[in-house]
Amino acid sequence: MKSRFVIFVSLLALLQGVIAQTTNELPFHKWALTPPMGWNSWDCFGPSVVEDEVKANADYMAANLKESGWEYIVVDIRWYVDNQTTGHYNAYDKSDFIIDEYGRYMPSPTRFPSAANGAGFKPLADYVHSLGLKFGIHIMRGVPKEAVFNNMPIKGSSYKASDIYSTAYECTWLQDNYTIESDKPGAQYYYNSIFDLYAEWGVDYIKIDDLSRPYHDKEIEMIRKGIDQTGRPMVLSMSPGATPLSEHDHARTHANLWRTIDDFWDNWAQLNYSFGVCADWAPYITPGAFPDADMLPLGKFIRGERAHDRYTNFTKDEQYTLMSLWAMFKSPLMFGGNMPDNDQFTLDLITNDEMLYINQHSHKNQEWSNEGGIITWTAEDPANGDLFVALFNNGGDGFVKTQNLLYRSGTVSRLTDGFGEDIDIELPEGADQLFLIVNDGGDGHACDHANWINPTVELADGSTVELTDLNWEYATSGWGNVSKNKSISGGKLNVKGTEYEKGIGTHSQSIVLFKLPENSVRFKTFAGLDLGGTNQTGGATVEFMIATEDPTPREVEVNNAIANTGRISRTLFPEGKKIEADITGAKKLYLVLTDAGDDLTFDHADWINPTIINKKGKSLPLTKLDWAKATSGWGNVSKNKSLDGNPLSVNGKTYKNGFGVNAYSIIEFDLPKGYTKFEAFCGIDDEVLNVEKGATVEFMVFTEDPSVLSSIPVTLDLNKFGFSVPCTIRDVWKKSDIGTYRGDEFTPEIRTHGVGLYRISPVKKK
Repeated sequence: MKSRFVIFVSLLALLQGVIAQTTNELPFHKWALTPPMGWNSWDCFGPSVVEDEVKANADYMAANLKESGWEYIVVDIRWYVDNQTTGHYNAYDKSDFIIDEYGRYMPSPTRFPSAANGAGFKPLADYVHSLGLKFGIHIMRGVPKEAVFNNMPIKGSSYKASDIYSTAYECTWLQDNYTIESDKPGAQYYYNSIFDLYAEWGVDYIKIDDLSRPYHDKEIEMIRKGIDQTGRPMVLSMSPGATPLSEHDHARTHANLWRTIDDFWDNWAQLNYSFGVCADWAPYITPGAFPDADMLPLGKFIRGERAHDRYTNFTKDEQYTLMSLWAMFKSPLMFGGNMPDNDQFTLDLITNDEMLYINQHSHKNQEWSNEGGIITWTAEDPANGDLFVALFNNGGDGFVKTQNLLYRSGTVSRLTDGFGEDIDIELPEGADQLFLIVNDGGDGHACDHANWINPTVELADGSTVELTDLNWEYATSGWGNVSKNKSISGGKLNVKGTEYEKGIGTHSQSIVLFKLPENSVRFKTFAGLDLGGTNQTGGATVEFMIATEDPTPREVEVNNAIANTGRISRTLFPEGKKIEADITGAKKLYLVLTDAGDDLTFDHADWINPTIINKKGKSLPLTKLDWAKATSGWGNVSKNKSLDGNPLSVNGKTYKNGFGVNAYSIIEFDLPKGYTKFEAFCGIDDEVLNVEKGATVEFMVFTEDPSVLSSIPVTLDLNKFGFSVPCTIRDVWKKSDIGTYRGDEFTPEIRTHGVGLYRISPVKKK
């Protein structure tokens, strides 16, 4: 029997749970009443795009996408560097900057021939406009260092660049500019001068980087004034994220778009992380002002920062998931691949008019529920009250499972201030294990040296325990060996030039497990990129995660278990653990033993005194029942003896009643009626204690088939949606009606990493 998740929603909660998405309040909101749709050169060309490549993408958009609403062509970073030919962009001393007499960047005439003789981007903008499209550019906040060093005058004023700059808050990942201090005379004049220039060129869209993290409110306010004084509509996009959620009102009142995360790339871990971020930001969507989930890394990449001559790594299911989430979240849609290389699937994906309608015109957008691996989003059609529903299956996470994590950092890279994140989190009551996880940040490069600096556990009495004073249960790493008080490459722990005495040096694809001291209540650390990775070309993009439940994938769907022991080994709970589960109403019982992540096979273990109990307290040992089926990873499941035929023995004590098994195993029972509780004692059998490797297990209890499913049936109860009449349900991606349903009749199968996107329309009486 397959697992089944039933999503219950009510119209009352739907009406109460959303925050009203109001009409525009500010003049510049009118410039982007719906989320902008376009192409940006970053993903496919990095900082090295040239004019012919921009024109080729503009031509493709005009011929294939314009009728679907796609309209912006945006030239991204460092268009003002004459010798920029690769994806490496932070090379100030080796860059040939093109700059005018007023300290304003100008397009490279080598890369953009039409910009020669001071023409700037006007000829290219005119070309884009002639196709019925709009033109945009990327800049960094601040004033060029070249303008400061050469003491260039600021146009329209008596001030010079050296009068307005500060070295404070200099961008950590691109060091072309200095900060502009808002309280210095001449500061506003400089921003006015560059936006006057862009207005002359015909710029319609301006993406400004290094504004949102940390949040530079004063420069944002100068930028807003600078754009407004030109009189030309220019959509303002602030980057990168994560923009602080607390700044939502300031962002909305000064920009059309603001980034919610760091750079987004084509890997499941980042897409999976985006669900939570989009849910947090959804209440702040308003016409003309949109939280931005970042670009769409789809199609073919040519020579981008993290992508060279390849197509997207997203599967087709993941691409549907990406577009569905961005549509339901009303994110701006900025395509990242080289559009002339699009295949038919990609073209059909991004021109589906019903999906785009949701992105452009729906309202009351929100995450409705997140349970059992199924994430549900809802939105309404303001034209007729139809309900849009997206059902996402975010199971199957790969290296680790992310559904029960205690903490996720999101991507940490050279773009992250300080190259790391301070972590201070509360531990769940009764937590007895702590998993420190470093995953690859999605770029596929291996230079991901990372450090857990001063990892400390606080106890209930206020005392602290440093994890470096404890021995870990196990430590695995994608490269090298996890190290204590030194980096994974053997040097001192060093994050962005600061050395530390205590910590754990590791690498991406790593898990370090500690047994927590009793009464642990908090965990604190600084998690950062080690110098051993950041001083190498490529790589140095990771995500830090923390869990108190074992996150490693299993042969079964762990989240469906009704009880589990967690990891048991020779050193972690060698005495064994008791397990209990509520089985009220269950018809089946599955006792599962799975390997706990080391992939070694000496995992003889015992279910001791497995018993079911009814409401009156009467007990029935399972050893008195015949199992329906029993399998074991090695040997045969044994009743009342160990797998090798010896007496059941755990931690030196022998038992008469139980089952001897080896991971991976399942014992399936048909339950008699009236039993409400299961209990057992679980442990590793002593007969493998002298075997060198293995003996790491986890015991789990299920009342439904524990097999991992490639798809999950999800029931939508239309009554709970507030629909008391029959409803027509339409598949948005297939653009076809599925049928008319009542109540809980509609149960689609949602594939792993896939999505079902539906329009629900009540049938009106004739």
